[in-house]
Amino acid sequence: MYLRVDLKTCEACGSLFCRLETQHSCYCAHCDELLKDFPTPESRKRLGRPSRKAKMFRTAEVEA
Repeated sequence: MYLRVDLKTCEACGSLFCRLETQHSCYCAHCDELLKDFPTPESRKRLGRPSRKAKMFRTAEVEA
């Protein structure tokens, strides 16, 4: 049985580390531990002005 690893550069501190080929982490173990408390981009609320929703207007039918 073979173990496949990738040699990667940590995106936080710039050090080299080996990760399993099936993992998708871009941080070394030390930086991964430090950054685990930060929110992921998917979980953050979108900042800025709230979006405008289209309003549906009803037209009253006039009896003639």
